[in-house]
Amino acid sequence: MAASDEEMLRAVESYLSGRGDPVRLVAPGTAELSRRPLLGFRIERRFEERGKAGPRSMPGKKLRQISKRPTYTDLATHVVPVPPGFAPSPPVELVLAGSVAEVPCTGCKGGKQGCGSCGGHGRQDCVQKVTCTGCGGGSGSGGRGGGKGGPETCLSCGGSRTAGGPRNRPPSRTAVGQRVQCARCGSHNAACPRCAGRRTMDCPACDGTGLRPCDSCGGSKNVAHEECKGTGFFTTWTEAVITHPVTSDRERDPAPVHLWWPTYRRGAWRDTPLRDVTDKLPADLEDTHRARVEPHLARKQGEVRRRVALRHLPLARVTVNSDADWVYFAFPDRSEADAIKVVRRPSRPQVVRLAGIVSAAVVIGVLVTVLVVQAIG
Repeated sequence: MAASDEEMLRAVESYLSGRGDPVRLVAPGTAELSRRPLLGFRIERRFEERGKAGPRSMPGKKLRQISKRPTYTDLATHVVPVPPGFAPSPPVELVLAGSVAEVPCTGCKGGKQGCGSCGGHGRQDCVQKVTCTGCGGGSGSGGRGGGKGGPETCLSCGGSRTAGGPRNRPPSRTAVGQRVQCARCGSHNAACPRCAGRRTMDCPACDGTGLRPCDSCGGSKNVAHEECKGTGFFTTWTEAVITHPVTSDRERDPAPVHLWWPTYRRGAWRDTPLRDVTDKLPADLEDTHRARVEPHLARKQGEVRRRVALRHLPLARVTVNSDADWVYFAFPDRSEADAIKVVRRPSRPQVVRLAGIVSAAVVIGVLVTVLVVQAIG
């Protein structure tokens, strides 16, 4: 049972007597006591939720794969194991017994459909001529040229048809092969072996015909049907999903910052296991805490498992009418049975007064420093 108000006051009396200040606090008008109990409550629930069954499909022939999944006949009565603990768990995917089938795809023929890029022709338009990759169109830049002609195109005319040098030259080579007769000025051993001085060449993609194989279908006129992944089939079945989500609720009245360490280190916290909805709350739980905790304990629809942690610590705040500078806090001490631990803290007026003294001391220190600096300077 929780210590009574009188026991709390007598513990403060003993504390003060130990400090050489004996006083009787149980007498009327000598002290004020108020209850400030601490509370830590957390409830975790795991639910079972059964989704409505519905049709599912997957591209391809997956009859063997889908048939390996667990099956059900009556979703309402089908039993699945509840996952252990309260960590997130994957959904349970169930297949209605006898519902798996492989059906042909209605949007294609054998997994193929006409290519949309070329309209089913297998070819698409292409340029017939491209800048020569041997002389760069005469720019001398290895294929990136500007097409104005130059010695890389023809040593005699540069691709301009007007020879400016000997028409019969000794054999010579370029980076791409032996020079040939120029098709523009007729000079021998003078022109680029790839374009013969023309500065352009047939497009290698279409061989100069103006039509090349379609980039999408490669000339086959058909492409794989995306929806069925080119298989020409779908696997269909009826699926239901059972999930086990977890929720958490809590109520807290934590210790103030100035009492956290003593209550954590010395407080005799009362831990109460609550494993079932019929378990009772501890008799010494404060009424205010009982009113906050009890609504959480009712079983909810779909709940299949719960875990409850309840811990509380009776705490009393005591002020002595003859000493307004200090406030005393009393709580059960875990060091021995029925022992009560008492700690004291400065009251709010005392804190304000001490803060004023410290501030004044800081101001005086600053003024003294300024005066010293001025005197030295």
